[in-house]
Amino acid sequence: MTLLRSSAAAPLVVIDCETTGLGRHDRIVEVAAVTLDPRTWERVDEYDTLINPERDVGPTGLHGITASMVEAAPTFAEIAAALSRRLHGSVLVAHNLPFDARMLEYEFERLGVTFNVGSGMCTYRATGEKLIAACKRHRVALDHQHRALADARATAVLAREVLADSNADRSAVTVGYLPEAPNPRTLRRDTADAGVSEMARIVSLAHYPYSDEALLLYLDALDWVLDDHYIDDEEHAAIKDFASRLGISEERREEAHRSYLASIIAAAERDGIVTEAEQQLISQVMAALEISDVAMPEVTQLPSTSSLRDGMHICFTGEAVVGGSPVPRHFLEDCAAQAGLQPVASVTQRGCDLLVAADPATQSGKARTARRYGIPVMGASDFLEAIGLRSSFGP
Repeated sequence: MTLLRSSAAAPLVVIDCETTGLGRHDRIVEVAAVTLDPRTWERVDEYDTLINPERDVGPTGLHGITASMVEAAPTFAEIAAALSRRLHGSVLVAHNLPFDARMLEYEFERLGVTFNVGSGMCTYRATGEKLIAACKRHRVALDHQHRALADARATAVLAREVLADSNADRSAVTVGYLPEAPNPRTLRRDTADAGVSEMARIVSLAHYPYSDEALLLYLDALDWVLDDHYIDDEEHAAIKDFASRLGISEERREEAHRSYLASIIAAAERDGIVTEAEQQLISQVMAALEISDVAMPEVTQLPSTSSLRDGMHICFTGEAVVGGSPVPRHFLEDCAAQAGLQPVASVTQRGCDLLVAADPATQSGKARTARRYGIPVMGASDFLEAIGLRSSFGP
């Protein structure tokens, strides 16, 4: 039997998820968890990461996440243990708690892991307003709406305003057993507070009351330092000292670095394609970790998409945003027809010559089929440029 902390003493964890949609088959593309001290409602820990949904990313125009942004991001399976150690035994808080809880339940369910949200606390129920309206009413700053960490931070402040005096007895989250050790690797958007240094982040981690192994704490700190894919001399000295204080030998530290790099390479190779951007990321991490004897994966050579020819059969996929403006699929199909091209509904080996996607890095079903058949994938922006219409959509 698992012994839980009492709800009165349990940390409060404010959760926010950005998703590909609303249904059972949709996926989480970004998650943030902000842990609050239940006595003071002050932030004591933050966790956030983009997630590779292993499918198309959904409404980019809403959450701002493109397929390229999540190419090298960890999957939910890879971050599930790290997330669950923050959620299990805590009282969950969210703006629209039923939605976030449901999406988390679906993700854990895919892994064969039970997830029970408990009773939790919902700021949407308490205010009756959307997050941006509720924050405005209660004078809570909300920057970068629909970014998971920004929304979670704002919800944390809002919760203190509207829920701190609640006397209701809240039951904690329970997450079933996960056999995998927590993977500390994340891939985050640039939403860190300008006034909080990464060195301060490392120091705070040393005191945060997790019962995990010292190596996991070290890797968690390393991941934050590597957020900009670079470690300067001061950071090298700081994390080396941090490892020493945790009792981690130099040999174990080097093993941890190699394990971290291996997870980056595995993420880049997951879809069978290594892009120049992914190769550059791997190169930067190798240099930061001072690893030089690991083979660098080659950039995948894809069929050329530089020229279009009359009568080409072209399929379209994804919700395109060009120059900040949404571009409906039917508009792209009309443009293709007017340019002497033949739009088709599906990707087949002999009936499709080119796939045009909102983002060429997409992992939609059509994109996977195209890559399997060696059919080139072109971004919507490049397609419009190729037919002479890109300038109509701004910079």
